[in-house]
Amino acid sequence: MPHQSPITNSQSPLHIEVISAGAGSGKTYTLTQRMVALLQNGVRPAGIMATTFTKKAAAELQERVRVRLLEAGMSEAANELGEALIGTVHSIGTRLLQRFAFEAGVSPLVEIIADGDEQRLFNESLSQVLTEQRIERMNLLADRLGLTKKSIGDAYDWRRDIRNLTDVARANNFDKNILETSKLRSWSTFERLLPPVQNTDPVVWNNRLLSAIDQTVAALDANEADTTKTTRDAAEVLKQFQNQLKYRGELYWHEWVKIAKTSPGAKSRDLMEDLRQIALSHDQHPQFRDDIRGYIELVFDIASDALSEYEQYKKKRGLIDYTDMETYVSSLLRVETVRETLREELDLLLVDEFQDTSPIQLDIFLQISQLARHSIWVGDPKQSIYGFRGAEPALMQAIIRATGGVKDENILKKSWRSRPDIVYATNAIFERAFEGMPREQIVLEPVGIQCPQQSGG
Repeated sequence: MPHQSPITNSQSPLHIEVISAGAGSGKTYTLTQRMVALLQNGVRPAGIMATTFTKKAAAELQERVRVRLLEAGMSEAANELGEALIGTVHSIGTRLLQRFAFEAGVSPLVEIIADGDEQRLFNESLSQVLTEQRIERMNLLADRLGLTKKSIGDAYDWRRDIRNLTDVARANNFDKNILETSKLRSWSTFERLLPPVQNTDPVVWNNRLLSAIDQTVAALDANEADTTKTTRDAAEVLKQFQNQLKYRGELYWHEWVKIAKTSPGAKSRDLMEDLRQIALSHDQHPQFRDDIRGYIELVFDIASDALSEYEQYKKKRGLIDYTDMETYVSSLLRVETVRETLREELDLLLVDEFQDTSPIQLDIFLQISQLARHSIWVGDPKQSIYGFRGAEPALMQAIIRATGGVKDENILKKSWRSRPDIVYATNAIFERAFEGMPREQIVLEPVGIQCPQQSGG
């Protein structure tokens, strides 16, 4: 079942302390200090749940807190810190699912597909629905739209569009109905960008284009006032398209665009104008719209079928992947007996790098925040790097608004890591890029001399 808005559908007011922490602002140091202070004031080590994005970050945070506790003479709390649930989102979700397997309706021995195997198995499912007919159709549409031309780096691959779509769909737990709706909206929103269609027969379109090319080539060749190489080269380009159009019976849309961009010398440019206008009108061609729509719809159809095939594969073998696990945990946290148990146990939820959480992970954190006595979320939208996985910095801003904003004392304003000139340069860039955010959450103040205790943040 697709998720509702996790923010607007919270079952109780949000009591979350948000810390704004830019790169190099002493985040780990601050979290360590905050956790130690809470432990000194009654938070139980076993009642801590802290999520990070890497195992290394989880181990570093746990070790720093343990050292600080020992320095403060709290050896018992330091020893009990091993009972805290500190780890990545996936590791904590897996432990919750295994613990409450009965309530979730899964086996406690359920096997979760490793990240590397997950992509391989999905690719196998994708290959099952990529029939020869579909491949030929996608290749043709990609050629017609110019999507096979090399840009910067590797050649374009339409399979990447399908992978990106399925990644977003799975990160947000979209079902077939949502994908179907998205397919229709994708085309309708694109169509609104186009001018009115000219429902002229394609043969008439091609004859009009060919006639314009013939006349332009003849005019360029006959223009004795312009014998520049630029004009000769432009005429040769047009002759190639002239031959291609006669041989193939049509030109692909990127070739229409290239004709419009062909530029002879200054003394011949007026001779190109009629042809240029015809070439630029390709977006009024009915076949152009059919090709765009066909590409969009086929990408969605293949993605939807691949997801269904992948689900069947897992179901037959009793497997789940990490996205399934997150879906199970999200549902699990709505079971009242589970909520009662966690409400008694949880003293502190700490969410690190929450600007990189996907919507379904955000829902999980919101549910747990309703159960924990203290909830601290740390993030920085300027460092959001997981958009490909469904993360959206706007979610962080929505949480900040829902919790009443970031308190001034919870904004880490100093940069302990970088030289002043680097800090000022990035401040200038970020102020323009994030102009909708409060300035104090964007800029950092260079310290100049690095503080040894805070340099790891």
